[in-house]
Amino acid sequence: MKKLVLLVGLLLVAVQFSAAQFSFGGGGHVGLSISSFPEGMKDYYGMGFGGGAHADANVLRFLTVRFNVDFHTFGFDDKKLKDQIIAANPGVSANELTMEGFRANVLGFTFNGIGKVPTKSVVTPYGLIGFGLHILTVSDPKVTYQGNDVTANLGIGKTESETKFGLNFGAGAEFAFGGMKTFIEFKYVLIFTKDNSTAHIPITIGVGI
Repeated sequence: MKKLVLLVGLLLVAVQFSAAQFSFGGGGHVGLSISSFPEGMKDYYGMGFGGGAHADANVLRFLTVRFNVDFHTFGFDDKKLKDQIIAANPGVSANELTMEGFRANVLGFTFNGIGKVPTKSVVTPYGLIGFGLHILTVSDPKVTYQGNDVTANLGIGKTESETKFGLNFGAGAEFAFGGMKTFIEFKYVLIFTKDNSTAHIPITIGVGI
C-alpha cells in the first residue's frame, strides 16, 4: 500500500512538472539548400533556396517536438544541356535553341525531435532527427529550336509529381532574446525515391517565439 501511494505521488509530481515545462511556439524560416539528386539529374542541379514555417511543442526545457512545412526550389542548368545537344548535333545553333521548365521543387511535411544542450546561456546548441513526407515535382520541360517544339524529339517527356517518405537529421544553435529566439541549423534530408534516393542539405535561418 505504501509503495502504491508513493508511486501515485511520484506520478502526480511528474505530471505537474511536465505541465509546468510544456509550452507552444512557432515561427518562420528561410535559407539555401544544396542538392544531391540521383544520377541523371545531379549534373544539372546545384544550389536552391526556400523557406517555410514551423510549430513547436516544448515538452521539456531541453526537448522540443517540431512540425515543419518546407518548400525548396532548384533551378536547372540549361546551358549544360544545350552544350550536350550541340555536341551531339554539330549543325545546331545555340542562339536558336531555347529551354523552359525543368525546375525541381520539394515540398516537405516533417516531424522532428530536437534535443538541446543545457548551456545556461543565450546560445543553445541542439541536435535533431525526424521523418515525414515529401512531394517532389519538376516543372514541365519545353525545348524549342527555330520556334519549333522539339521536346519530344529529344526524348524528354512531361514529369509527374511523387510523394515519398523521408528521414532527416542535423544540428543547429538557438539564440534567445527575451521572448524571441532565432536559430541557424544544418540538415541532411534523405528522400526514398524509386531506384535511387534523393537528398538535399538545407542551411536554414529562422525566427520564432
